[in-house]
Amino acid sequence: MSKTNKILSLSLLSAGIALSAGQAFGHAGFQAFPDGSSVKYIEGKTVYPTVIIPHDCSEGEKHFPVVEVVVMPPQGHTLNRIAKPVSGQPVQVIENAMMWDWGTALPSMTAGFGKVETRNGPIHPSGDGTRAMVWKGGNLPGTQYGGFPFRAKAGWQAPLFPADACVNQAVYYMPTVQYCTKKKVEAWLLEPTTSFPVSSLGDANGASPSVTVVRDTASNPLPNGCTSPETWYFYPSGNDIDQFMSR
Repeated sequence: MSKTNKILSLSLLSAGIALSAGQAFGHAGFQAFPDGSSVKYIEGKTVYPTVIIPHDCSEGEKHFPVVEVVVMPPQGHTLNRIAKPVSGQPVQVIENAMMWDWGTALPSMTAGFGKVETRNGPIHPSGDGTRAMVWKGGNLPGTQYGGFPFRAKAGWQAPLFPADACVNQAVYYMPTVQYCTKKKVEAWLLEPTTSFPVSSLGDANGASPSVTVVRDTASNPLPNGCTSPETWYFYPSGNDIDQFMSR
Protein backbone atom coordinates (compact mmCIF):
# COMPACT_ATOMS: atom_id res chain seq x y z
CA MET A 1 0.00 0.00 0.00
CA SER A 2 1.42 3.39 -0.94
CA LYS A 3 2.07 6.17 1.57
CA THR A 4 -0.73 8.31 0.12
CA ASN A 5 -3.23 5.46 0.29
CA LYS A 6 -2.43 4.61 3.90
CA ILE A 7 -3.89 7.86 5.17
CA LEU A 8 -7.38 6.76 4.11
CA SER A 9 -7.48 3.82 6.51
CA LEU A 10 -9.18 5.78 9.31
CA SER A 11 -12.28 7.95 9.26
CA LEU A 12 -12.87 8.75 12.93
CA LEU A 13 -9.41 9.22 14.35
CA SER A 14 -8.07 8.96 17.87
CA ALA A 15 -5.49 11.27 19.42
CA GLY A 16 -2.75 8.78 18.55
CA ILE A 17 -2.55 9.63 14.84
CA ALA A 18 0.14 11.73 13.23
CA LEU A 19 -1.02 15.33 12.93
CA SER A 20 0.35 18.30 11.08
CA ALA A 21 2.05 21.01 13.13
CA GLY A 22 -0.98 23.31 13.19
CA GLN A 23 -3.23 20.60 14.58
CA ALA A 24 -1.12 20.29 17.70
CA PHE A 25 -2.75 23.60 18.66
CA GLY A 26 -6.29 22.51 17.74
CA HIS A 27 -6.39 23.84 14.17
CA ALA A 28 -8.02 22.03 11.30
CA GLY A 29 -5.41 20.63 8.93
CA PHE A 30 -4.38 17.70 6.78
CA GLN A 31 -3.39 14.38 8.29
CA ALA A 32 0.36 13.90 8.19
CA PHE A 33 1.76 10.74 6.66
CA PRO A 34 2.14 7.72 8.99
CA ASP A 35 5.84 8.43 9.50
CA GLY A 36 5.00 11.95 10.70
CA SER A 37 6.30 13.72 7.61
CA SER A 38 4.39 16.72 6.29
CA VAL A 39 1.80 16.46 3.54
CA LYS A 40 3.60 16.81 0.20
CA TYR A 41 2.58 15.46 -3.18
CA ILE A 42 4.30 15.26 -6.56
CA GLU A 43 2.78 17.36 -9.34
CA GLY A 44 0.33 15.62 -11.65
CA LYS A 45 -0.29 12.65 -9.35
CA THR A 46 -3.67 11.48 -8.10
CA VAL A 47 -3.69 12.22 -4.37
CA TYR A 48 -5.84 11.29 -1.39
CA PRO A 49 -5.74 14.06 1.24
CA THR A 50 -7.65 13.76 4.52
CA VAL A 51 -8.83 16.92 6.25
CA ILE A 52 -8.77 16.60 10.05
CA ILE A 53 -11.32 18.36 12.26
CA PRO A 54 -9.67 18.08 15.70
CA HIS A 55 -12.50 19.31 17.91
CA ASP A 56 -16.08 20.52 18.08
CA CYS A 57 -17.27 24.13 18.37
CA SER A 58 -17.12 25.68 21.82
CA GLU A 59 -18.30 28.75 23.68
CA GLY A 60 -16.78 29.03 27.12
CA GLU A 61 -17.44 25.71 28.85
CA LYS A 62 -20.16 24.74 26.38
CA HIS A 63 -19.44 22.37 23.51
CA PHE A 64 -21.41 21.87 20.31
CA PRO A 65 -20.93 18.74 18.13
CA VAL A 66 -19.95 19.12 14.47
CA VAL A 67 -22.83 18.25 12.13
CA GLU A 68 -21.45 19.41 8.77
CA VAL A 69 -18.02 20.01 7.23
CA VAL A 70 -17.29 21.94 4.00
CA VAL A 71 -13.90 21.88 2.24
CA MET A 72 -12.94 23.94 -0.83
CA PRO A 73 -10.37 22.25 -3.12
CA PRO A 74 -8.05 24.43 -5.26
CA GLN A 75 -10.20 24.72 -8.38
CA GLY A 76 -11.97 27.46 -10.30
CA HIS A 77 -11.40 30.54 -12.41
CA THR A 78 -10.73 32.75 -9.38
CA LEU A 79 -7.95 30.71 -7.77
CA ASN A 80 -5.32 33.30 -6.82
CA ARG A 81 -1.59 33.24 -6.31
CA ILE A 82 -0.91 35.10 -3.09
CA ALA A 83 2.10 36.36 -1.16
CA LYS A 84 3.28 34.12 1.67
CA PRO A 85 0.61 34.55 4.36
CA VAL A 86 1.49 36.52 7.49
CA SER A 87 -0.48 35.81 10.66
CA GLY A 88 -3.04 38.52 11.33
CA GLN A 89 -2.40 40.34 8.04
CA PRO A 90 -4.73 40.57 5.00
CA VAL A 91 -4.11 38.19 2.12
CA GLN A 92 -2.07 39.86 -0.64
CA VAL A 93 -3.19 38.71 -4.09
CA ILE A 94 -0.41 38.69 -6.70
CA GLU A 95 -2.28 37.41 -9.75
CA ASN A 96 -5.00 35.12 -11.01
CA ALA A 97 -3.70 31.55 -11.11
CA MET A 98 -6.40 29.68 -13.02
CA MET A 99 -3.83 27.46 -14.76
CA TRP A 100 -2.59 26.21 -11.38
CA ASP A 101 -5.87 24.60 -10.32
CA TRP A 102 -6.34 20.90 -9.57
CA GLY A 103 -8.32 18.20 -11.32
CA THR A 104 -11.89 17.57 -10.15
CA ALA A 105 -12.11 16.52 -6.49
CA LEU A 106 -14.24 13.58 -5.36
CA PRO A 107 -15.15 13.29 -1.65
CA SER A 108 -15.33 9.93 0.13
CA MET A 109 -17.92 8.72 2.62
CA THR A 110 -16.91 9.26 6.24
CA ALA A 111 -18.03 7.26 9.27
CA GLY A 112 -20.69 9.08 11.24
CA PHE A 113 -21.69 11.46 8.43
CA GLY A 114 -24.67 10.16 6.47
CA LYS A 115 -24.48 12.27 3.34
CA VAL A 116 -21.72 13.52 1.05
CA GLU A 117 -22.30 15.99 -1.76
CA THR A 118 -20.45 18.42 -4.00
CA ARG A 119 -21.28 22.01 -4.88
CA ASN A 120 -20.42 22.67 -8.49
CA GLY A 121 -19.37 25.79 -10.35
CA PRO A 122 -17.10 26.95 -13.17
CA ILE A 123 -13.65 25.40 -13.29
CA HIS A 124 -10.79 25.42 -15.78
CA PRO A 125 -10.80 25.03 -18.74
CA SER A 126 -14.58 25.04 -19.26
CA GLY A 127 -17.78 23.70 -17.80
CA ASP A 128 -18.60 22.95 -14.18
CA GLY A 129 -16.80 20.91 -11.56
CA THR A 130 -16.37 20.53 -7.82
CA ARG A 131 -16.02 23.85 -6.01
CA ALA A 132 -16.79 22.57 -2.52
CA MET A 133 -17.22 19.19 -0.85
CA VAL A 134 -19.80 18.79 1.90
CA TRP A 135 -20.15 16.08 4.55
CA LYS A 136 -23.58 16.24 6.27
CA GLY A 137 -25.62 14.50 8.93
CA GLY A 138 -22.84 14.06 11.45
CA ASN A 139 -22.59 14.33 15.22
CA LEU A 140 -18.88 14.65 15.97
CA PRO A 141 -18.22 15.46 19.65
CA GLY A 142 -15.12 17.07 21.07
CA THR A 143 -13.86 13.71 22.33
CA GLN A 144 -13.15 12.51 18.76
CA TYR A 145 -11.22 13.62 15.69
CA GLY A 146 -12.96 13.54 12.33
CA GLY A 147 -11.19 12.62 9.09
CA PHE A 148 -12.69 13.78 5.78
CA PRO A 149 -10.91 12.20 2.77
CA PHE A 150 -11.15 13.04 -0.90
CA ARG A 151 -9.45 12.22 -4.18
CA ALA A 152 -8.07 14.73 -6.67
CA LYS A 153 -5.28 15.26 -9.17
CA ALA A 154 -2.54 17.60 -8.01
CA GLY A 155 -2.61 19.85 -11.03
CA TRP A 156 -5.10 20.09 -13.89
CA GLN A 157 -2.43 20.68 -16.49
CA ALA A 158 0.56 18.40 -16.95
CA PRO A 159 3.08 19.40 -15.92
CA LEU A 160 1.69 21.73 -13.25
CA PHE A 161 4.89 23.79 -13.06
CA PRO A 162 5.65 25.61 -16.34
CA ALA A 163 9.04 24.66 -17.78
CA ASP A 164 10.33 28.24 -17.55
CA ALA A 165 9.10 28.88 -13.98
CA CYS A 166 11.81 28.99 -11.31
CA VAL A 167 9.42 27.41 -8.79
CA ASN A 168 9.97 24.09 -7.03
CA GLN A 169 6.89 23.82 -4.83
CA ALA A 170 3.37 25.18 -4.44
CA VAL A 171 1.41 25.51 -1.20
CA TYR A 172 -2.36 25.20 -1.62
CA TYR A 173 -4.62 26.51 1.14
CA MET A 174 -8.01 24.82 1.27
CA PRO A 175 -10.59 26.73 3.33
CA THR A 176 -12.57 24.49 5.67
CA VAL A 177 -15.73 25.29 7.64
CA GLN A 178 -17.24 23.20 10.42
CA TYR A 179 -20.90 23.76 11.22
CA CYS A 180 -22.06 22.71 14.67
CA THR A 181 -25.32 22.44 16.59
CA LYS A 182 -27.05 25.62 17.83
CA LYS A 183 -25.89 27.40 14.63
CA LYS A 184 -22.29 27.55 15.84
CA VAL A 185 -19.59 27.86 13.17
CA GLU A 186 -15.80 27.60 13.05
CA ALA A 187 -14.26 28.70 9.76
CA TRP A 188 -10.64 27.87 9.00
CA LEU A 189 -9.75 30.72 6.64
CA LEU A 190 -6.70 32.93 6.16
CA GLU A 191 -8.88 36.00 6.66
CA PRO A 192 -12.54 36.86 7.33
CA THR A 193 -15.07 37.30 4.54
CA THR A 194 -18.52 38.85 4.32
CA SER A 195 -20.22 35.57 5.26
CA PHE A 196 -17.54 34.50 7.75
CA PRO A 197 -16.62 37.44 10.02
CA VAL A 198 -13.65 37.30 12.36
CA SER A 199 -15.93 36.10 15.18
CA SER A 200 -16.52 32.87 13.24
CA LEU A 201 -12.86 32.09 12.55
CA GLY A 202 -11.25 29.16 14.30
CA ASP A 203 -8.14 31.36 14.64
CA ALA A 204 -8.71 35.12 14.76
CA ASN A 205 -5.30 35.66 13.11
CA GLY A 206 -6.20 33.40 10.21
CA ALA A 207 -5.42 29.72 9.66
CA SER A 208 -6.33 27.34 6.85
CA PRO A 209 -5.44 23.73 6.06
CA SER A 210 -2.82 23.39 3.34
CA VAL A 211 -0.85 20.83 1.36
CA THR A 212 2.35 21.23 -0.64
CA VAL A 213 2.84 20.06 -4.21
CA VAL A 214 6.46 19.60 -5.26
CA ARG A 215 7.89 19.78 -8.74
CA ASP A 216 8.76 16.49 -10.40
CA THR A 217 12.29 17.50 -11.30
CA ALA A 218 12.99 14.12 -12.90
CA SER A 219 10.52 14.77 -15.72
CA ASN A 220 10.15 18.54 -15.34
CA PRO A 221 13.57 19.96 -14.39
CA LEU A 222 14.08 23.50 -13.20
CA PRO A 223 15.06 25.93 -15.98
CA ASN A 224 18.69 26.78 -16.62
CA GLY A 225 20.00 29.42 -14.24
CA CYS A 226 17.36 28.70 -11.58
CA THR A 227 19.58 28.49 -8.52
CA SER A 228 17.11 29.81 -5.92
CA PRO A 229 13.68 28.38 -6.78
CA GLU A 230 10.60 29.94 -5.21
CA THR A 231 7.64 28.59 -3.30
CA TRP A 232 4.29 29.89 -4.55
CA TYR A 233 1.10 30.09 -2.50
CA PHE A 234 -2.50 29.69 -3.67
CA TYR A 235 -5.87 30.59 -2.13
CA PRO A 236 -9.42 31.09 -3.48
CA SER A 237 -11.19 34.43 -3.61
CA GLY A 238 -13.36 35.61 -0.73
CA ASN A 239 -16.36 35.76 -3.06
CA ASP A 240 -15.95 32.09 -3.95
CA ILE A 241 -15.59 31.13 -0.30
CA ASP A 242 -18.85 32.90 0.50
CA GLN A 243 -20.67 31.48 -2.52
CA PHE A 244 -19.70 27.84 -2.14
CA MET A 245 -19.04 27.38 1.58
CA SER A 246 -22.02 29.16 3.15
CA ARG A 247 -25.06 27.20 4.21
